[in-house]
Amino acid sequence: MPTKEYIEAKKEFWNCIRMSIFGLGVPIVIAFKEWLPIMKAEKKKMEAAK
Repeated sequence: MPTKEYIEAKKEFWNCIRMSIFGLGVPIVIAFKEWLPIMKAEKKKMEAAK
């Protein structure tokens, strides 16, 4: 079961991807620098808990 942090990070990651059209690419940088590492860390925690 995904953690709350993973779900939130995934939601924000995709929001940034969608907003990149209006933000001239800046949200893409934020998505990959901030939200993707959080998603990867949470996914590792979920896999380790199994």
